Amino acid sequence: MRLSYTALDTYQHCPLRFKFGQIDRIKTTKTKEALFGSLIHEILKNFHNPSQLVPPTEDEILHLFSQKWDPTLYEDPQEETIAFAQGVKILKNYYAKNSPSEFNIVDLETRFETAIEDKDEAHIITGIIDRIDRLPDGTFEVIDYKTTKKMPSQKSIDNNLQLAIYHLGITTRWPSIVEQKKPVKLSLYFLRHDEKLSTERTPEFIEDTKKKILLTTDQIKNSIEKNEFEANPGPLCDWCQYQPHCPLFKHKFLEKTPAEDEIKQLAEEYFSLKEQTDKSAKRLAEIKDLFNLYYNEQAVDRIFSSSGYITRSAKKTYVYDGKIVKEILLPLGKWKEVLTVDKAKLKGVIASLSPDKKRLIEQAKKVSKEIKSITATKNKASIEQET
Repeated sequence: MRLSYTALDTYQHCPLRFKFGQIDRIKTTKTKEALFGSLIHEILKNFHNPSQLVPPTEDEILHLFSQKWDPTLYEDPQEETIAFAQGVKILKNYYAKNSPSEFNIVDLETRFETAIEDKDEAHIITGIIDRIDRLPDGTFEVIDYKTTKKMPSQKSIDNNLQLAIYHLGITTRWPSIVEQKKPVKLSLYFLRHDEKLSTERTPEFIEDTKKKILLTTDQIKNSIEKNEFEANPGPLCDWCQYQPHCPLFKHKFLEKTPAEDEIKQLAEEYFSLKEQTDKSAKRLAEIKDLFNLYYNEQAVDRIFSSSGYITRSAKKTYVYDGKIVKEILLPLGKWKEVLTVDKAKLKGVIASLSPDKKRLIEQAKKVSKEIKSITATKNKASIEQET
């Protein structure tokens, strides 16, 4: 199997999005955020181009940015102005701290591929590294530029899968790094914040990374064989280009018909009834609390009214001493009959296991039954208006 880091990351976040992009090959247009990031990357590549005898000045890189800027990507003129100003700020801050003469740049936008061995099969993982520097002590630094608005914690960087894969990529290209046990500095440069966060990877971490990749490739192969790719809704859905194809969002893009109007009216009625039900449930809970106070104060377990009576009763839950039960049932050959897997506890145990053990348990997973449920989520704007 041949996969890019982006494909691996996409599957981990949403298997259905992986299917749309990697298997169905549905073409999409880049978002304005992605195009903004691509332009900044292009300008920085030009700025650090080692073939230039004289590096460009600040005015020259800003002029190039202005030349390549496409204001038509933004429908809102104010948003376009803010985005352009953000780009200028990023480049000015970067220029002030990163003179090309201070760095020994080995390569820019380096393509790599690395093999992850799995029994009789090898999975090829590919990617592109924005920049590779050779540091004064002879070691390498991998740098990836980020134009995201949020900067993660150092802990997140220390566990970042992308950087671990980049480590595999650079050591595949230059095996002497491993042979000579040279460390590799791995950095993410968050351009909006003008901050670079760095980390390193131990041999043990790299081995764990390989096992995690194999776990994901197992899941991908299983999805392909069964043609089952679940949608995994989350914060990234708002920027997903596959919404018109996704069963969780495609309804927004269906043509208007009488049937669609009726369904939308039913949805509004559903929200109204659910709101009434939720209010009733809240009030019932409050009344039950008052009943319990009265029961306790008056030492009664039943209240009478003209409509009937309300009784409080106790329900006891018992647990068995596992050791004693086992001693009784084991000699009778009945012990295995009462052994079951507690799914809630198993989930917690799996989280603590090593990647190879997780992989084995993942292979033992199968669907026992499937139940469809309906949930309602109100639009944020509607909630804000009510509060």
